[in-house]
Amino acid sequence: MTELKDIDNGIVITPFVSLKEKQEVIRTLHKTLDGRQLISRFGEPAVSYDITVYVKEDGRQALFSAENQLSLLKVTLGDKAYFGRIIKLSEFDRISREYFKAEATLAKEADI
Repeated sequence: MTELKDIDNGIVITPFVSLKEKQEVIRTLHKTLDGRQLISRFGEPAVSYDITVYVKEDGRQALFSAENQLSLLKVTLGDKAYFGRIIKLSEFDRISREYFKAEATLAKEADI
């Protein structure tokens, strides 16, 4: 099963979703007087998910609402679930009479 669901409102936004996981590491680079480079890393990596969705008009409105209310979203891909909140939502491209395509970035909440 594949779907994007708004957990806070109990709404299935769309069954058409794909996901890419990425992480951002905070690091600094220092050069020593002898020319060597030292890398320092701080904290834990920030994990986020880039998703691509195909939605009808009601799904488009549900995504606007989820972004506005900081709703918890669940992406289910097979037997794996990813949870996050929208931190970036692209413009919606109309790809057919009924469907729109959009990309969003979710900040990771939990991973089951």
